[in-house]
Amino acid sequence: MLLATALGTLWTVPVGLAIGLSARLSRLLQPVVQVVASFPAPMLFPAVIALLHFAGVGLGWGSVLLMLLGTQWYILFNVVAGASSVPSDLRETARSFGFGRWQRLWALYVPAIFPYLVTGWVTAAGGAWNATIVAEYVTHRGEILKTVGLGAVISEAAAAGDFRVLAAAVLLMSTIVVTFNRLAWRPAYALAQTRYSLTK
Repeated sequence: MLLATALGTLWTVPVGLAIGLSARLSRLLQPVVQVVASFPAPMLFPAVIALLHFAGVGLGWGSVLLMLLGTQWYILFNVVAGASSVPSDLRETARSFGFGRWQRLWALYVPAIFPYLVTGWVTAAGGAWNATIVAEYVTHRGEILKTVGLGAVISEAAAAGDFRVLAAAVLLMSTIVVTFNRLAWRPAYALAQTRYSLTK
């Protein structure tokens, strides 16, 4: 889940900034991104699994790619929204002070999008947890492919009708999600609101 979220962040931050900071790119690409993102990711799973199987990539790494397909768009949409909200006067001030591209990125754009990025992370992480259930245990041409993970345990227990294991696995996943929310996302939200908010 964390790896899928991190990989999604690596490409969505630069692309989201490029789209959100350019009115022309925003007009051209936002509709395209919305159409692509609206396509249900699980419908792509059979084709992706077939490609992974053909390439000899196991479901351990393949499940990360499957999770990424459905979660990266949450981060992208929030980064685009954050970049679009950067006031033009701040952008002009940074240029007038002679800030280079990298200086503007780290001193203005990344802090400005951080609250939106946290929202994207939280949403993407939630989607990734849900996706583990269908990404870690799949049937491909009559063959069951699975990897080690809570999602695989939940899917396997559900298929076997083992409700005790199913209940225990769901309870463990819920506990992990709540704990992670309290230890990671809540402090990140607090940091975003107190240090990186453009309205304070």
